[in-house]
Parts: sequence; structure tokens; C-alpha cells
Amino acid sequence: MMKKILVVIAVVVISAALVFPLGGCAQNIAAKMVEKAVEGAAAKSGESVDINLDNGEVKMTDKSGNEVSLGGTTVPAGWPSIVPVNDKIKIAFSGSSKTDGKANWNVSGTYTGTGQELYDWYKGKLSGMNTDSDSVFTGDGGEKTFSLQTSSDKYIVTLWVTENETEVAVILNISEK
Repeated sequence: MMKKILVVIAVVVISAALVFPLGGCAQNIAAKMVEKAVEGAAAKSGESVDINLDNGEVKMTDKSGNEVSLGGTTVPAGWPSIVPVNDKIKIAFSGSSKTDGKANWNVSGTYTGTGQELYDWYKGKLSGMNTDSDSVFTGDGGEKTFSLQTSSDKYIVTLWVTENETEVAVILNISEK
């Protein structure tokens, strides 16, 4: 099921990339056409999905109620307040999914500051959770990767921060247990 959803997402993302440069009314008409085309393609493969392309975001729901939402540049709806998103993170991509009743949320983007600074900030903010893994790796070229995984009775939180000469990139994921 999820493999088919991923194929459908790939089609939607490619189609959306073609649709969103259009303006106004033409964009709305093209988006509706893409939605119907992808829904029809999924139906031919035996899947029932509902596709919505809104403001650069792809939202998909199958007949079992499983949901996937990708492409936003804001914190996804339903993001647990127990995990703050640092104000200096510029979100380039966000998404959420719900499979078998369990939610998953993601944000990724760049950070204004150092990787160490962001890593330490999250270690402090998530200190009330159990630390499952915590590491810092420095590569040959001086690139640094910081990773932190914490958990509570309800969530697993994973943070990846990579830093090179030009930018600090971040991926933050929350999964319901």
C-alpha cells in the first residue's frame, strides 16, 4: 500500500512542479486536472485516494483513512507542542502522515546559526524525554553531523543537523508510538 502511495506522491510532486508556475485561475484549473488524473491513475491500480493540491502542498488520503501531506513550508497541522520548532529554522519542506492510526510529522530546512548551537538548543528543550541516541560526527572535510533521538511514553523525536562551510541543514521528525 505505502509503495503505491509513494509512487502516487512522486507523480503528484512532478505534476505540481508543472502546475504551480501558472498564475491565478489557470493554476486552479490545472491543479484540479492534476488531482483528478492522479486519483484516476491510483484507481486503475486498485487504490482509492483523494489528492488535494493547495498552496504548493500535496495532501493524499486513502480509503482506510491513512494520510500523507507533503510540501508545506510551515509546521504541519497537529505538530505536538511537546517539541518546539526553533524560530531560526527556515522550513523548506514539511509533511505529515497517518498510517494505522499513528501520526508522523516532519520539517526540514536550514538554520541561521551553528549546528552545535541548534543541537544544544534541542538537547535542552527535549531534556525531559529519554535520550535513546546522541552523537556528533566530524567528517574529513570538516562537515559535522549531529543526531539526537529522544522518546517519551507517546512520541519518538529524531533530530539530524548537518553543517558545512555554507549552511546548516536540519531534519526534525516526530512519530507516535
